[in-house]
Amino acid sequence: MLVDDQSDVDELVDRVQQELARQVEDEMSRHSDGAEPEGFERALAGRLIDEVLSVAIKERAGRGKPFLDPGKEWFVKRSVMAEMFGLGRLEPLLADEGIENIDIIGNEPVWLSYSDGTVMRAPRIAPSDEALLRWLQRVAARYGRTEHSINSTSPLLNMELPGGERLAATVEVTDRPHISIRRHRLSKTGLEDLRQRGMISTAQLALLRAAVRAEKNVVVCGRQRAGKTTLLRALCWEIPPDERFATLETEFELGLHRHRDRFPAVVAFEERARTAEGIGGNVAGLSQLVWQSLRMHTTRTIVGEVRGREIIPMLDALSTGGSGSLSTLHARNAGDAVNRMARLCLEGNSAWTPELAHETVAHAIDLIVHIDLLADGGSLDRYVAQVVSVEAGEYGRPARTYLFDRTKAPDRCGARRSVPTGNVPTDIEDYERAGFDRNWLTCGSDGEWIMPPRGGGRDA
Repeated sequence: MLVDDQSDVDELVDRVQQELARQVEDEMSRHSDGAEPEGFERALAGRLIDEVLSVAIKERAGRGKPFLDPGKEWFVKRSVMAEMFGLGRLEPLLADEGIENIDIIGNEPVWLSYSDGTVMRAPRIAPSDEALLRWLQRVAARYGRTEHSINSTSPLLNMELPGGERLAATVEVTDRPHISIRRHRLSKTGLEDLRQRGMISTAQLALLRAAVRAEKNVVVCGRQRAGKTTLLRALCWEIPPDERFATLETEFELGLHRHRDRFPAVVAFEERARTAEGIGGNVAGLSQLVWQSLRMHTTRTIVGEVRGREIIPMLDALSTGGSGSLSTLHARNAGDAVNRMARLCLEGNSAWTPELAHETVAHAIDLIVHIDLLADGGSLDRYVAQVVSVEAGEYGRPARTYLFDRTKAPDRCGARRSVPTGNVPTDIEDYERAGFDRNWLTCGSDGEWIMPPRGGGRDA
């Protein structure tokens, strides 16, 4: 369809959807006993849509618009039903395996970011900003597990879509409705898959696998889109299948609970925040969920991302006997990750001193893994740039031992990559009991990288 023609059809879809939704809601209110069978609402809309569309087409003709041919009528009905009971025009975008991020600004053409770094535009999701807001409100009401809503009094929305995608949206506090959707496509990716993609070396794989088996506390850090969640998920796939552990997230992203065949005993927690209207009962933030998970006989705590006060109960639990826990953190490098964790402790409790914060980090964290993200010939190259062992040093402050670091001689491994430094952690025997060979750190090799093809793009 031409642009003007498409705009006309978009407006018709929006108008029919609004009227159909009103009629369906009125009819549903007459069945207040709540005993309607599954699919009743959709079946009701299917019975009413022909009449609603016919009235809209006649009104449209009265304004000098042409009647629709059968193909366009079918398109309008399909689009209306998709808007009401699905994700509308978002659905084909989510079906594209190459798309990593979808960004929407009002009724403008959509921005698509692909895993190889390509950025493209796609047709708009809604004909107007108001229509986009109505679509967003329907999605929040239909797919939110808790009291998700977005309006002038609740201008922020964070939720999970049916396929596991993360949706973040803002209204009122931004110039127009803004929506960002992040897709995590590699839900079953393990460490070996990441090695084949050039994200970790063979030596790093061996160390990280041993770290999980030895129940070391590991923090994965990096900047946005670096692949932190992808690596965290891969580490989780090294946890024994029969182990009962907890995942704690603001919105479900790891998705381990969707693989009960592999993780039959996982306890998946999602933060529940109070809405602006006061709905939500007892607020269950990450800080509370950390303590709750410890009372539920879990062996490990997996925190999707450490951002604030939840770091205090988490580090306290780890330093007093917790083991094998994993988390991610925004940080520019492994060294900055230590300082950032200490800063979060101080921000979370004014009674803490810098000395206590650093000492707690030193006793709680065993390993920091930093991922770098670089643009390389039009593609995105993600790789583990640093692996650092952490222990309590002088005056209880964190002492860092770099096990892998960026090479200063790129020709050692043919590209920008991190190589073993020759250093060995003081707790090397723990890793060796878990199957690690210290020669990976000391033999002087580059760690055996499988290099990604240039310009080919990297998934994460």
